[in-house]
Amino acid sequence: MIDVSAWVTHATREPSDDFLTALDRRWRAAVTDSTVNCAPLTDPLRAFVIAHVDRAAHKRRLRTVVVLPGETHEDDHGFTPMSDLVPSDMFGPQSLEVLHCGDESALAAALELAKTDPHVLVVPVITERQFADIDIFDAHSAALLRPEYHGVVLPFMYAPLAEPFDEAIEREDLLRASGWGTYTVDVDFTLQEPVDIHRHVAVLLEDLCDEISQNKADAAARVLLSPPLWPLVTVRAPETWDPERCLSADDARDAEGARRELS
Repeated sequence: MIDVSAWVTHATREPSDDFLTALDRRWRAAVTDSTVNCAPLTDPLRAFVIAHVDRAAHKRRLRTVVVLPGETHEDDHGFTPMSDLVPSDMFGPQSLEVLHCGDESALAAALELAKTDPHVLVVPVITERQFADIDIFDAHSAALLRPEYHGVVLPFMYAPLAEPFDEAIEREDLLRASGWGTYTVDVDFTLQEPVDIHRHVAVLLEDLCDEISQNKADAAARVLLSPPLWPLVTVRAPETWDPERCLSADDARDAEGARRELS
């Protein structure tokens, strides 16, 4: 039986408005889902990243692992967003694959995991403060990845919408020096329509997946003259999207406010 839904969903690089509307609903439902036993899955930024990366990965049938803080627990993490959005997928529903890194750096854990599987796509969500932590800064270098032997890490970094221009430039320089090519997206639902925001992020991920594929192909062909810059996405969003604030017990009220902003 032909999987019509999957064919239609992935017919073009730019998803349809209907699909993006459904993606928006799925993301908002994840943020407000009181039945989820894994708190990081319900903060706005991580839920947003998971929805969009899963769309791009589903199209390419990539094995994707999301890195989350906290300890491993027995409860499963549910199905991937695309399992809900493409219910007639010929491969059936897919469980969301998660690595809990405890109190360790999510990016460092992602890099270590990528070294074990050349086909895996590992997705950590971090903040600039976590990235620049002097005690683990060396473990965040993209140079640790060998494109011909290792998997891929696609990090997402939170930054506040109202950050000063100079701070943004300093961050870009720091990331580039560590081997990351940065791409910045602003997510502000008070100024833009949800479909427009989701479309912009979806098309960006199409470009980044192509860039990653090119890095891999160039490495296999032995035409790289130097280590490639691996893409990293900086998401500038409201303060209530800060993943550190969302996981802090003292800021639980702010996390609840973030959920209300989505309605």
